[in-house]
Amino acid sequence: MNIKSLIITSTAFFAGISGAHAADIIVYEEPVLVEVATPAFSWAGAYIGGQVGYGWGKSDFHDDGYVFKTKPDGFLGGLYAGYNFDAGSNVILGIDGDLTINNLKGKYSESFPNIDERHEISSKLRWSGAVRARTGLAMDRWMPYIAGGVAFGGIKNGTRVIDGSGTYASSKSDTLTGWTLGAGIDYAATDNLIVRLEYRYTDYGNKNVNIPVYGYEFEATNKFKTSDIRLGVAYKF
Repeated sequence: MNIKSLIITSTAFFAGISGAHAADIIVYEEPVLVEVATPAFSWAGAYIGGQVGYGWGKSDFHDDGYVFKTKPDGFLGGLYAGYNFDAGSNVILGIDGDLTINNLKGKYSESFPNIDERHEISSKLRWSGAVRARTGLAMDRWMPYIAGGVAFGGIKNGTRVIDGSGTYASSKSDTLTGWTLGAGIDYAATDNLIVRLEYRYTDYGNKNVNIPVYGYEFEATNKFKTSDIRLGVAYKF
């Protein structure tokens, strides 16, 4: 074997060894992380919950140019329910109804020392309810909204006369119908638990009252208006 053949044979031998080692090399690739988008919260669907709050208002009695003013206030609590529709473009439309037990009460009192008498006029909101339309703006798990509709209220008005011979009292209850307008914000604490904070204004309109007491009749036009702040928690289905 001459030197040229030896060089060719050696080159082929080492090339084969290098190729074998190259075939044994395993190339590891870094895993590709795929980011999965979290689906946006859906406000569509039905809900039912409970609420508590505090209200204040005005119950004025107009009688032949005289105005007797009372300022009922107190706590309230009850239930509410509704249904939301997704109208697209983050707009949420819905219908909402509620019924609450109220303890808003106020009193007007006037003394007449010359005849030793004190006259009182009382006004109390015993229960209330409303059916409202809502329009909200979905901001992921937050939804500010406005709402308005028809309101109902159970009003109890009374008069009392106190003199040296005793106390004489009478009262009358009526159901009033008016309108209500409010604004609030809902927050989805979980997919099923919705927390609500709301302000509401309600005008129950005018009502003629006629209450007999102590041999005469108290006749006046009652104007009853309230404001309240409510905190609610609802379950979304």
